[in-house]
Amino acid sequence: MSVADFAGLARRSPSWLRLIHALLSPVRVRSYLLIAVGALASIFALWLSSLGLDNAARDQAAREFQADTAQRAARLSADVQRFQRPLLAADSIIAAGGDFGGVCAPLARGPLAAYRPRVSTFRLDGSLRCSTVPNAVDDPVAILGRPYFQAALKTGEDQIGGPLVGTFSRRWSLTFAHLVQVDGRLPGMVVLAVDIADSAEVLGVNKHNERVVVVGQAGEQFELGVSDAPSLPAPVQEAVSRAVGTDAPCPLVIAAGTAWTCSRAHGTGLMIAVGRPERQLFSHLYDHRRRGEYQVAGVLVVALLTALTAEMLFFQRFFRTYRATGLPALGAAELLQRDELGVLEDWVRGTSDVRAVLEAEVATTEGLRDLAERDLLTTIAETVEIRYPFLRNHGDRVGRYARQIAIRLGLPPRDVDAVEFAGRVHDLGKIAIADSVYLKPGRLDPIELTQMQLHASRGGEMAARMHTVRAQVAEAIRHHHEQWDGNGYPDGLEGIAIPLWSRIIAVADAYDAMTEERPYRPHPLSHAQALQILEDGAAKQWDASVVAAFVDVLGTGTILAKTGPEARVGLADAASD
Repeated sequence: MSVADFAGLARRSPSWLRLIHALLSPVRVRSYLLIAVGALASIFALWLSSLGLDNAARDQAAREFQADTAQRAARLSADVQRFQRPLLAADSIIAAGGDFGGVCAPLARGPLAAYRPRVSTFRLDGSLRCSTVPNAVDDPVAILGRPYFQAALKTGEDQIGGPLVGTFSRRWSLTFAHLVQVDGRLPGMVVLAVDIADSAEVLGVNKHNERVVVVGQAGEQFELGVSDAPSLPAPVQEAVSRAVGTDAPCPLVIAAGTAWTCSRAHGTGLMIAVGRPERQLFSHLYDHRRRGEYQVAGVLVVALLTALTAEMLFFQRFFRTYRATGLPALGAAELLQRDELGVLEDWVRGTSDVRAVLEAEVATTEGLRDLAERDLLTTIAETVEIRYPFLRNHGDRVGRYARQIAIRLGLPPRDVDAVEFAGRVHDLGKIAIADSVYLKPGRLDPIELTQMQLHASRGGEMAARMHTVRAQVAEAIRHHHEQWDGNGYPDGLEGIAIPLWSRIIAVADAYDAMTEERPYRPHPLSHAQALQILEDGAAKQWDASVVAAFVDVLGTGTILAKTGPEARVGLADAASD
C-alpha cells in the first residue's frame, strides 16, 4: 500500500475510529501501562518489606538475650561466693592455735582443689608468709599497691579484685582477699587467686559465636577464651560504665554487627558483658526478611515480563505501520492514523546528527579561540623577553618552577597546567613599561617605581580580557608581587588573602631573578644564596609553605640548582621581576 492510499484510507475512516486510534497510540499505552505496573510493583514491594520488620519478635529476642546474660551473672555470683566461703576457715585454723604461715596448703586442699587455687598469706605490711605458688617472690610493694588489699585493710571486709594479672602466677585471675581476725588480733590477710578462665564453663561460653567479657570494679576487663586484653566497642563500654555507676539495667547495644548486653554479678562488684552476632541473635527475623526479598524479586520479574510482552505488541504494530507510511510529511489527520513513535525517533536521530556536527564545530572553534588567546598572551610575554635580553627564557623557567611547586602542593592536574601557563606569561605587563625605567641601573625614584609596579596590574588586565583564559590566571598575574606581610603591590594583600597561584609564582620568580643577571645588580646570586634569602623571607615576603615546597623540589633533583658566584647577601638583596 502506497502512502497516498494509506492517507486516503485514513480520511475515509469514521471520526470515532480515528479518535480511538489516537487514544490507543503505542506511546500512550506504553506510558500508562508502565506507570501502572511500576506503581503497583512499588506498593506491593513496600508492603512485603514491611512484613519483615517484626518489632515484637525483635524485642522478644532481645529480652531473652538479656535474661540469659542475667542468668550467667547470677551463676558467676554463686561461683564467687563458693570461692569466698573456704577463706573463712583461716580464722578457725588460727584460733585453734595453727600457724598463720601454714594455712596455705590446707586451704588449697579443701573444696577449692578442683579450681587449681593459688593461696597466699601476707602480713599487714604486704610481706609474704606462705604461698602455694611455686617460687613465689616476696614483693610487699606490689601487694600493697593492689586496690583490693588496701580496701580490705580499710574496711575489714572481704574484697574481690580483678580481672587482673596475678603478681606471682602472671595469669589472668580473680582475687579474693580475707582479713584474718582472731581475738581482736589481725595476723594478716589470706588471698585466694583463681584463673578467671575456669569460669568459662560456669558462664556457658560458646567460643565460636559469642564473646563474654568480665569487667571489674575498677574497669579491668578480661574476655573468656582470649589471651589478649579485650577491647569493648565504645558504645558498649559507655553502657557498661553507666550500668556500673547508676545500677541501671543494661540496654541492647549493636556495634560492628554484634549485639551486646551486660548484667551485674550481685555481691561481687563484677559485670558481665556478652556479645553475640546480630544475625545469629535475630536469625529468624533475617530469614523472614529474606523471604520478603524473594517475593519482591518475583513481583519485579513478573512486572518485567509483562512490560516486555507489552513492548513486543507495541513494536509489532509500530514496525508494520512504519513500513506502510514511508515517513511522508504528516498532517494532523494523518498523524492520528500512524504510530508517531517512528516519526519521533527518526526526527531525533536526524537532529542528533546535526547537533553532533554543530557541537563538534563549536568545540573546534572554542579550542581554536582558546589557543589563539593563549598564543596572544604568550607572544606578548616573549616580546618582552626579546626586548630585554637578560629576561630570555625567564618566563619558561618560572613556569617550570611553578609547575613543580604546584605538583608538590597537591594541586589538581588542570590547575597545575594553568599555574605553569601563568608563570610563563607573568611578566607580559612589562610591554607597557618604558625602557628608561626598566633598564635603569640605579635605584628608581618614586614615580619610576610606581610605573614599574604597574606591570603586574596591566598584565592581569590583559589576561582578564581573554574570554577563554581562566580568571585565576589573571588573578595570579596581577598579584604575583604581593608579599605575605602585606607590603607588596598592587593591592597590598596579606597572608592567605593572596591567591595561592600568585604565591607560587612569587617564589619561582624571585629565585630565577636572583640567580640571573639584572641591570640593578652587578652579578647574579648563587643557588645557595638565593635559597637562603627565600628561607629568611619565608612568612615575611613569601608564603612559608610555598618556600618549603620549592626547597623540597630542589632537594629531589626535579629542578637543577643553579651555580653562581658566592657573596654575602641578605633579605634586602631579594628581587623578583
